[in-house]
Parts: sequence; C-alpha cells; structure tokens
Amino acid sequence: MMLSFVLPVLAVTASNPMPDYPAQKVLDAFATACSGIEDMAVAQASVKAAGWEEYVPSDDDPLGKLIAIGKQIMAVDDELVHVDGGAFHKTVAGRDLHLVLSGATVDTVSSFGCRIYDFAATEPLSIEIAKDWAVRDPTDSSIPFKGATKYVWNPGMKPGHMEMEISFVEQDAEVPGNFPVRGLVLTAQVLEIEGL
Repeated sequence: MMLSFVLPVLAVTASNPMPDYPAQKVLDAFATACSGIEDMAVAQASVKAAGWEEYVPSDDDPLGKLIAIGKQIMAVDDELVHVDGGAFHKTVAGRDLHLVLSGATVDTVSSFGCRIYDFAATEPLSIEIAKDWAVRDPTDSSIPFKGATKYVWNPGMKPGHMEMEISFVEQDAEVPGNFPVRGLVLTAQVLEIEGL
C-alpha cells in the first residue's frame, strides 16, 4: 500500500540538459536535506541546519497550490493522519529552490517524503550526472505524458529509503489534472511498518 503524501511528483526527457545548471550543488543540497527522512524530527533539524528557511507560500504560488492539493487528497480518507514537516526555501548556486517535508500514517503504516522543487528549471538534469551522483543506474524510468519523464531509484538515497526520484516537467507541458508542477523535482521517500 503506497501512502506517499502526494504532492504529485511528475517528470521530463533528459535529451537536452541545461549546460550551466549547477546539478552537483543542487543534488548535494538534496542529499543533505533529505537523507534523514525516516525520522521527521531529524529531517526538520537537517533541513534547518543546512540553511533552509521556513517558507509560507501564498495561495497563488505553485508550492502553495501543490500543498493545497495534497491536503485535499488527504482529507478524503479519514483513516489517513497527515504528518506536516513544513515548507522551506533556499537559494543554491543561484537556483531558487523550495522543499517540502510531509507524510501520512494509516494504522501501523507510515510514509514520509522530502521533495525539492526548482519550479523555474527549463531543462532536465543530465541522467549521466544523476547516475554518477547516485553511484548506480536508476531502477526505472518513464514518460508519464508528453513533456515529462521520471527516473526512480529503489532503494532510495540510502539503505532503508524506499525510493528516490529525479523528475522534470517542461514549462509548457499539458499536465494531467492541471497540477501546478513545472521544472525539476527531487524526491526521497521512506515507508515504515510498525513492528517490522
């Protein structure tokens, strides 16, 4: 049962990566901020220690829209208990990045996620850079719709993490459901079952 809290993670082809994009610095920021996601208190402390500032998005901001959609999805199921870790902002090598920590619990099953968004990215990361950084090939890749691709590593960023994703959505892509996701999305996710 997949409970990932559902700021939808969508993606795009890596055929023309941005030549000047600071991929290594953005990926390193992702690793530092999202490596402790299995414990929300540790994740929050890691994010703050890495210099991310708490961020309150407006209703018109893409992050605000995504958070609102996630909360609507969560509200449909009374058994889901939402775990809010917070929204944060940081400029990394000139890139305006946003980060969301969140999760959900049902009975004895919990899912926690850490997502970094570069909403202004106009090209995907080079998959070669991503593979070198992850020190392995992705276990899956897909093109969920025109203008979108997603690379998935399972297990995720480190042992015990369920998944890691590097995704991209073209700025002019027609996204199913009209989700306000454009640009680059980096995701770390953990699934925990109490007693296991």
